[in-house]
Order: sequence, then structure tokens, then C-alpha cells
Amino acid sequence: MKNKSIKQSAGNYIANFKTKRFWFGIIYLLGGSVLSAFALNIFFVPTKFTMGGVSGAASIIYQLTGQGDFLNFGTLVIILNIPLLLLGWLKIGFSFVWRSIVGTFVYSLVLDVLRPLTEGWFENYLDIALNHGQRPDPLIFALFGGILFGISMGLILRGGYTTGGTDVLAVVLHRRWPNLTIGNLLMALDVIIVASTLFFYRDEGNHAIMLAMYSFIAMWFTARFTDITISGLDFSRAVYIISDQKEAISSAVFAELDRSVTLLPAKGMYSGADKDMLYCVVSSRQVPKLKAIVKEIDPRAFVVVHEVNEVVGEGFERDSADFLA
Repeated sequence: MKNKSIKQSAGNYIANFKTKRFWFGIIYLLGGSVLSAFALNIFFVPTKFTMGGVSGAASIIYQLTGQGDFLNFGTLVIILNIPLLLLGWLKIGFSFVWRSIVGTFVYSLVLDVLRPLTEGWFENYLDIALNHGQRPDPLIFALFGGILFGISMGLILRGGYTTGGTDVLAVVLHRRWPNLTIGNLLMALDVIIVASTLFFYRDEGNHAIMLAMYSFIAMWFTARFTDITISGLDFSRAVYIISDQKEAISSAVFAELDRSVTLLPAKGMYSGADKDMLYCVVSSRQVPKLKAIVKEIDPRAFVVVHEVNEVVGEGFERDSADFLA
């Protein structure tokens, strides 16, 4: 009876968790789509900046066809995604692409629904600036557009959805050529799409080069703020310490940083000597103090510090909404 009660409680918890995660995912998807609509319709489209991915390819077509005279931006995103999503479905499976299908549809729909509102904002701002003898600074548009678009993409990804098919294409290509990482493939695809503006906007002369350069700036900020939105600003650091003063260093870390330390056995392959290695995870703000502690106790200690994308557990608590997403 007791085991049955425990299983029932666990089942209820899992069901509630999945329900909450689903609704938080929808909220992140909608919020990210709204922000992306503002970023694209206010900062990217009017200035002809190009973002990476399918949205970047859609942006080029949108500009070349008269900004909506042929098809709306969101509609173009859906059309360009169809063959890529079908490829992912056939090569990988429906379970891999269904979130991309949902994310693409919602993202594209919100872009088109909010287009009149956001376009009106830009036109009003531009008219005011021109009437006062000023022109909008393209660098400001690249910075704010890239930041806002990066935050929007981070929110959508935290919700468990994606907005395009280049990620699917990257996975398919990775399976064909395993030596090429998915991250490098995505970066290569983005660079190709942005660099193609030099060809498609060639009639604009030197201005096409400037558009490509500003687009690369915006793309860098997009990638950076996507990571920040997903992982947060306070990145953690994993630290490996090889020292003969392991007890003293461990005690100091406990007392000064309130962090636990794990002792790992190691062996020097050159000397053949057995070593003990300390391992601990600290926040980025604690790294200088940790290094100072180690240097004070053992100036000859060997220390390696590297970035950790995500830490969950005691001392590294996350917001419940982040966890559910």
C-alpha cells in the first residue's frame, strides 16, 4: 500500500511538472516571438540588415520583392522552412522536428500580426529624425536589433522550441559528415547567408558592404545575447587544482567561499607519481578569490579554470520558471 502511494505521488508530481513545463514553454515562445517581431520589423527590415538562419534568407527575399508586395515576412519564413522541416522529418524523425514546426508557425504568425504596429513606429521615428536634419545611426540599429533579437531567440529556445530549419539542416549534415560539429555548421550557414547580401544588394554599391558589416555586428550580438538569455550572466567556473596542500586549500575554500570540494585521484603520466586533484565549482565572481587562496597556500599549485554552461544544485539554485522551461 505504501509503495502504491509513493508511486501515485510520484506520478502526480511528474504530471504536474509536465503541465507546468508545457505552459511555461508556450509563454516563452509567445514572449520571444513578440520581441523578435519588434527586433525584425523595427531594427532589421527597415535598415536592410540580415540576420542568420532561415529568417535571414527570408529577409533578403522580402527586401528584393518590395517588402510585402509579394509575400509577408512571416509567410516567407514558413515557406522556406517547409523543405528543411520535411528533410528533418524524413532523415531524423517527427519527434525531432515537431517543436520546430510549432515554433516556426507561432513565430511567423506573430511577425505578420505585429507588422503594422512595428512598421508604424519606425516610420514615425524616421520622419521626426529627418525633419530635424538627422539620420538614424545604423550602428545603433545593429546593436539594439542584435541584442533584442538574441533575447527573443533565447526565450524561444528556453521554451523548447526553434524558429527555423537551419538547425535541422545542420544536424542532417552532421550525420553525413560527423567531423563537422553542429555549432560550426550553424555558424557557417549564418555567415553564408549574411555574406550573400554582398551579391543580392550589389546594386547599392559600397552601401552593400556596409550592410553586410553591420549585419555581422548584429549577428554577433544576437549569438551572445541568445547565450546570456539561456544561461544567465553569472557563468559558473569549474576549477581543477593539483597541489600537495590539498587539506589546507580545501579548508580555506570551505571557510572563505562556502563551496564544497571533491578530491579526485590522478596520476602524472610523465613522472608516474600518484597525485590528488581537487575539483570545485564556483561562480565567476569567486574565481579571483579562489586563485588568491591557492596562491597564498601553495604558490606552485597547478590550477585550471574553465567555463561551465549550467549548474543546478545546492548553492547554485535556479528560478523555478527557468527549471520548468
